[in-house]
Amino acid sequence: MTHNQFSSGLELANLVLIELSKSNPSSLIIITGQSVGGSVATLFTLWLLKDLDLLKTKPPLCITFGSPLVGDEHLRQCVLQFSTWKSCFLHVASNQDPTPKLVLTRNTSGAYKPFGTFLLCSASGCACSEDPDFIVEQLVTTNSQSAQHQDPNSGFRYGQILEDLKHKALCNSGFKSIERERDPLQASIITQLLAIGVLTQQQAGTDINKLIGRMRIHETELLIQKKKKDSFSNKKLNKMKTCLALLEWYKKEANLLNTGYYNMYKKQWNPSDINVNEYKRRLWNFWEDSVTEVENNPQMKGAHFGVRWIWAGTNYRRMIEPLHIAEFYKKSGARNYKNGGKRPQHFILLEQWLEQKLAAEEPKPKRQLSATSNEDSCFWAHVEDAIILCDLLKNEGSVTDTQKVTHKEELIKFEDYVWGVIDNFAVCPDIFLEKSSFMQWWKKYKGIVGSAYSSPLADFMNRRAYHQYK
Repeated sequence: MTHNQFSSGLELANLVLIELSKSNPSSLIIITGQSVGGSVATLFTLWLLKDLDLLKTKPPLCITFGSPLVGDEHLRQCVLQFSTWKSCFLHVASNQDPTPKLVLTRNTSGAYKPFGTFLLCSASGCACSEDPDFIVEQLVTTNSQSAQHQDPNSGFRYGQILEDLKHKALCNSGFKSIERERDPLQASIITQLLAIGVLTQQQAGTDINKLIGRMRIHETELLIQKKKKDSFSNKKLNKMKTCLALLEWYKKEANLLNTGYYNMYKKQWNPSDINVNEYKRRLWNFWEDSVTEVENNPQMKGAHFGVRWIWAGTNYRRMIEPLHIAEFYKKSGARNYKNGGKRPQHFILLEQWLEQKLAAEEPKPKRQLSATSNEDSCFWAHVEDAIILCDLLKNEGSVTDTQKVTHKEELIKFEDYVWGVIDNFAVCPDIFLEKSSFMQWWKKYKGIVGSAYSSPLADFMNRRAYHQYK
């Protein structure tokens, strides 16, 4: 490639990125290519992922057909380090296509390694896998079996291959030879080998049995590792629940002092704050690592955590994020924590996963009792922003008339938001404690709108109906 061609390629890629940033956030971007074009599609997708804001745009989907492997183990590990990247790649490869095996070696240092999901196809069917060792094993085996029959210059009609697979999926195409297999793992391995053409229903031999044995050992080791990992993770999760329970005692102590745990932590004057900082650090490290690990190995959209983990993460977020917000506003004094790019990523993801779970469930009846913690973990950030707006309006010389109008509109939106969460019993009663930031905001806001001002929230507060809220 000449320098001019390279420059033109970069210019085209930048133009594509600009157009994508203007597109509908819900639009799905699909990048595809066959043979060496598939390698180019893979590299372009990686380049695109580097600059795309995946919080505002759907991740692109790269689908390759008969593409050679791209990159070694170092590149594969780099891809796994970034959220959702692995799930952006689907590679379709026929057992008769020599191109995916051009740079393939087995158990060699520095060798090319697969990443993403591979759909390995044959005339018999297909097998899908994300396991790099399994993929390499099958590609090497099919390469050695059919090398003498392959023509490197021949083309493969992947469109026809996919049509055949679609037809087989709609028909009964079970393999009779596995009916006598009583071991589910053995049957699963044989089914995969039959599907990708490594094994025929009449075929048997020492090499095939050795291959099945290696795969069986490999799968068993993976299952054992997963079981140990799940057991270890569950034990750590239980330890983190102990930290949350200790924070509940801190919360009760703060309520007895008529200040609320948010404001007590923000002031950092209580001896208990030392222990709370340690609990917060442990919980933060555990959940940040857990969320990152799950994001790096996604199963499918909406299935990141099991139900137990989603609710444990929700309890953590609702208890710990307010403490992080308290630190943020105490140190920076800035506004717009939630929408200003200041919110930590693992809080955002935990909230998104809960919303996906709730969206898939039947609607629940309206709450009849107040929440034990604020359902919106960013509630106190909204309160702090509203206090800043009140202070700006009070200091009239620091804002223009246009800014005054804007600030008042924002305060009205906040008032509507507050009434919504109160009316739905979605906030904890401690927001009404005398020394809480919310009550500070209400006093400032009442001074701005006047005592004659009437609204659902104003009437609720003026009647002191919050005393019966609990």
